[in-house]
Amino acid sequence: MRTLRWILCLLACSWAQAAEKNPLTVEMISEMEQIRARQTFWVGFHLKHPPGYHSYWKHPGVVGVATKITWQLPAGFTAGEIVWPAPQKVMMSIHPAQGYRGDTLLMVPITAPEQLPAASVTLRAQLDWMCCQQSCHPAHAVPFSLTIAAGQEARTDEKQAALFAQARAAVPQPDPRWLTKATIQGQHISLTLTPASGNHRRIEDLGALWFFSGDGAIDSSTPQVPTRLADGSLRLTMQRYEFGPAELTRITGVLQAAKGWDAEGKKPCIAIDAAVQE
Repeated sequence: MRTLRWILCLLACSWAQAAEKNPLTVEMISEMEQIRARQTFWVGFHLKHPPGYHSYWKHPGVVGVATKITWQLPAGFTAGEIVWPAPQKVMMSIHPAQGYRGDTLLMVPITAPEQLPAASVTLRAQLDWMCCQQSCHPAHAVPFSLTIAAGQEARTDEKQAALFAQARAAVPQPDPRWLTKATIQGQHISLTLTPASGNHRRIEDLGALWFFSGDGAIDSSTPQVPTRLADGSLRLTMQRYEFGPAELTRITGVLQAAKGWDAEGKKPCIAIDAAVQE
């Protein structure tokens, strides 16, 4: 699957010269200025895309390559998975994909061991990414390092706290006010959305919907067709991706509402994990 996306990238856009500077700026940062033993703390990679450029979400869609982190941590330290903010619709040449524009923070939880080795620790990582506009700029095994003080007390880095708080708010969460179910018919996957009891926000209040597939089950390049049902529900019918998972028991990803899921319109995305029903 990863190889296929690299081939599509090569076919869809002209590659930048090797000597050309990669347009994506990446900075490794920590939410803590000092950590303590046995603490789980957060490190982030702050991606800054120039206007018109994008990188890719955990599942890019039909084209692109997701950002990947390879860690080299001190003994006893462990890293969790990337916590991905909600994706955006991006275009690589003529191909719709799933990615990020502007500023994005990819957060990772790091857990310290029972005993810290010194007064400071240095975390090291290598990143792979793909940054695209009309041309694509791949980066492979780019080294990063970050040294953090260690002591008896943990201290937050106030300069970075607001950025991490903003990133957490951008991570989609399930919303129990909406009920979802998924069905598969041939090469089409349908996601049905119904307001739960006590939810006074109507389907028509949401505006246009778009589903970002978290595992490649949905073809990101084809239209998603909404149908209003007599019971007040909405069915979103999508094309199954021919190179996606062969067996599907759940449909997972992020559902975006153009007018937001709350009355104030401040929550554009919710997490979806719907069992496939017969």
